[in-house]
Amino acid sequence: MAKKQAHKISKQEGNLFDKIFKEVSEKVFLTLVEQRLGLKIKEFRPLKEKMQTTIEREMDFFYEIIPEEGEKFILHLEFETKDPLDMIYRVGEYHGMGLRRMKLPIRHVVIYLGTKTPKMRTQLKPEEVFTGFELVNVHVFNPIELLSSQVPDVVLLAVLANYPPEQAESILRLIVQRLKTLSQNEAELTRYFNQLITFSRLRKIENLTIKITEEMPITYNIETDYLYEQGLEKGLETGIQKGIEKGRSETDYQNKFNFVLNLLKNTDFSNEKIAFLAGVDSQFVEKVVADLNKKSN
Repeated sequence: MAKKQAHKISKQEGNLFDKIFKEVSEKVFLTLVEQRLGLKIKEFRPLKEKMQTTIEREMDFFYEIIPEEGEKFILHLEFETKDPLDMIYRVGEYHGMGLRRMKLPIRHVVIYLGTKTPKMRTQLKPEEVFTGFELVNVHVFNPIELLSSQVPDVVLLAVLANYPPEQAESILRLIVQRLKTLSQNEAELTRYFNQLITFSRLRKIENLTIKITEEMPITYNIETDYLYEQGLEKGLETGIQKGIEKGRSETDYQNKFNFVLNLLKNTDFSNEKIAFLAGVDSQFVEKVVADLNKKSN
């Protein structure tokens, strides 16, 4: 009970301080800020103090300032009767939220009203300062380099890389072959297939991906996929499986042939590396080379 009463009194005192500060800030503290920041305020207007994002923070005072000289900026005032050692990080949060909302430069001022010498930090360390971020654009990646990786998670990214739409089937078949080679067991391969289908939706080739993964000697449970509910019929697939087996083999051969042909024309990879990427033997590559030379002659 004593703790609750003390908390209630502390909250009441805080509200009283806020009320007093609001009454005197525009007359007293803005003048103080002018002197400390070395500027003359031509106009100002209070802004909404609560920043609603994934977290909520309430600033003491938040102003839009138009100085007599220079560009418009935001002035943020905080009043502290205590000496919070994490104040620098709180102000950092305010800065990020305020900048996102207002898109103007922000100057922060903490006005300390305590009696002891404050120990709070006023500057971030150089390594703590946010200056930007690195942008990684997966769409400019070379799919062949990704397919060469020994890490299945990296191989998966090839579906999001840079290749012409007409090569989508060849790329997907190469991804599936590599995942089969790199996976340790059936459960792991199934998991990678599920991830591949999810990624392929970003390129709008999920139907093709499901078709190709179903040709592998493991079962992808299509009934758990929303595409099944949109009209894919499990019974139809089972009924015609034997009838299209031969056609699939011919399609696989042609896809591999085209993929090897593209690698021969557009890369300087050795025959051995091309055979590895395409999942074929060296004789297959040599046959494509011979065919290519025959057509050239």
